[in-house]
Amino acid sequence: MKPLLFKVPTVDDRSFRVQIDTGAHFFQRLHFHPEIQLTLIKEGAGTLVVGDRIDRFQPYDLLLLGANVPHVLLNDPAYFEVESSQKVIAYSFFFKEEILGDIFIKCPELAHVAELLREAAHGLRLKCTAPNGLTERFEKVETQRPFEQLMTLLTSLDGLILSQDCERLSGTAYKQPSKPVDHRRLENVFNFILTNYANEITLENIASVANLTPHAFCRFLRTHTRKTFSQLLNEVRVEHACRLLRDSTHSISQIAFACGYSNLSNFNRQFKQVTGMAPRDYLKKTG
Repeated sequence: MKPLLFKVPTVDDRSFRVQIDTGAHFFQRLHFHPEIQLTLIKEGAGTLVVGDRIDRFQPYDLLLLGANVPHVLLNDPAYFEVESSQKVIAYSFFFKEEILGDIFIKCPELAHVAELLREAAHGLRLKCTAPNGLTERFEKVETQRPFEQLMTLLTSLDGLILSQDCERLSGTAYKQPSKPVDHRRLENVFNFILTNYANEITLENIASVANLTPHAFCRFLRTHTRKTFSQLLNEVRVEHACRLLRDSTHSISQIAFACGYSNLSNFNRQFKQVTGMAPRDYLKKTG
């Protein structure tokens, strides 16, 4: 088992790291790191997990993830097909708040950015949906001088603050990492659910994955995600159902069964509880 703590390569003479990810898919393990991460997704789609939030990511999402916030970008199954033409591209900044701390302390003009970085403990997202001035700066970052890259970082953070559409992702704020064994358990639980959501998963099954008794597992999950097991499982299933409703021609009942629901009425009820609307209404809205 690889540790959940992810080591971000450092640049000795720089206060931040610029990273450009390209390939068939993103890193597929739930992980965290002490650096704050600002990422623009240019290409790629799938399931987004940030803290206790399970959602969808898509091109031109801009993510700000605070230090030690658990996260993963899980690409859709199509990205793993043998002859798939799908690919991913993302532009990221990694930096530690204390490295830029003196700037924020001494410059009143940057006090709002310091506040944004504190809010990043929950994870933040801005859905750009299409290219704009902010995303175009990211796409030029590879050829920029270090000073220009720093300006891109600061203006991007400022853009997040100014946007009315910037949303908080996780209900839980992450500041200090808990015990490594808890991170490994949480990673195992998420990976198991994300892999087996279409099958029946009992409380006993998932508790054994975490090597806990059912009672201890429920307490563990509530502590780390503020969710019950059934809430977490339903959110994963409904997120995949939303994708199938948007992207496939299957009927609602076929999608319900494909996402692990044994009857349509329960699927409709759970779908509405998570999304606030019935599957048919969702289909009309996104179709």
